[in-house]
Amino acid sequence: MLDEFDPPSRGAAPSIRKPPPRARGYPVIGLLPGLVRDAPGLFRRLAGQHPGALIELDLGPARAYLVTHPDQAQYIFNDNWRNFTKEGGMWRPIARLLGNGLVTAGGDEWLRNRRRMQPLFAPRQLASLVDLMVDVVESDLPRLEQQARTGAAIDMDREMMQLTQRVILATMFSASISPRETDSLGEAIGAAFQTINARMFFYFMPERLLPGERALRDAISRIDASILRLVRERRSGGEERDDLLSLLLRAQDESGSGMDDRQLRDELVTMFVAGNETTAITMTWLFYLLDRHPEIERKLRAELEEVLGDRRPTAADLSKMDYTKRVILEAMRVYPPSWLLPRIVKEDDQICGYPVPAGAIVIVSQYVMHYDPAFWEAPAVFDPERFTPERSASRPRYSFMPFGGGPRQCIGNLFSIMEAQILLAVLLRRLRARLLPGHPVSPQAMTTFRSRHGLKMTLHPV
Repeated sequence: MLDEFDPPSRGAAPSIRKPPPRARGYPVIGLLPGLVRDAPGLFRRLAGQHPGALIELDLGPARAYLVTHPDQAQYIFNDNWRNFTKEGGMWRPIARLLGNGLVTAGGDEWLRNRRRMQPLFAPRQLASLVDLMVDVVESDLPRLEQQARTGAAIDMDREMMQLTQRVILATMFSASISPRETDSLGEAIGAAFQTINARMFFYFMPERLLPGERALRDAISRIDASILRLVRERRSGGEERDDLLSLLLRAQDESGSGMDDRQLRDELVTMFVAGNETTAITMTWLFYLLDRHPEIERKLRAELEEVLGDRRPTAADLSKMDYTKRVILEAMRVYPPSWLLPRIVKEDDQICGYPVPAGAIVIVSQYVMHYDPAFWEAPAVFDPERFTPERSASRPRYSFMPFGGGPRQCIGNLFSIMEAQILLAVLLRRLRARLLPGHPVSPQAMTTFRSRHGLKMTLHPV
């Protein structure tokens, strides 16, 4: 239960300088059982009980705080972001896989690599990847159309994971990685990520006591061997290409220095995980949402027909697909692929008047922010019109943050939206997906926000 507390007005974050209300749990283990069962639901309930408050969470041996207001998120991600780090805590299991890539790195090293990599994700540079991405998606159409003819049920979650894996690996390595190695690398990264998912809320336990340790080490060894081989082959005089690996090899900081092989490995794995997971999860939930909302699906198809007709999408077309982008953003609001962003407090601080001690964890949850009725009318309703310029302008910046925010906002945000637009533009004009009757649908949230039972659907020709 929560300590007694008078909730503040929802218009602005409180500035009251008093201890946060505390969410208590069981003796010793605190709220951990509830987090394992349904962490997003627990966080939303707590935020609803104490709207606008910073809530102290009883996590057994850990001291943590839940953010419930966009102003608090802005303070953490933007206003005083250097005091809220990713060093240790819940980020420790993730760093096992990502190493010192942009997502997990800190300090001057993070800043140096961010500056090196920023030009890779500029709109003009991303536009050069569109044709390659379309090629990959179109190459998968005959197989998907055959499944549509047979009427066999597919797991949309698995299909989108595999398809986006092929897209991201093609943009990273172009033709230098074989289809067999693509599948093997994707399988190893998926296995490692799944094991890490289960460890986020148990980061304080010795890793040797947690299940899957041997499998995790084996998967990381396979990833290292594959990625480092590709890096060394390209560095030693392999054919120059316009893929992300070649761009990373050419990237330099202000002093003219580039990345060593290990840093390249970490950045490539980070890009793969971020690019694959975010877009695949968004697309999986999108097909489900479009099946549930046929009027939105019809409007989406109409825009694609108007913009593209029968031709392939080009980079110039993406800016004309306004409704398509709104549909994607609304899917990311309802089912945010990344649903929580923990930070470690470096020095004692105050978040909108609430004192927080050094060493504590603060948890900013996109899921909590995206369902706050103070900023989203009927938040459970799927409504892409929320993202018209007029309606978006009326909301606080950090009420919607699928890619985080501030200086450490995800560098691949434009890439992810572009990839989702291309997938919709190619697939939706040829296929429609329908949920298999009776299949249970419920989200399962660990590091990312996937469907607990997969998503069984049937494909049908348009």
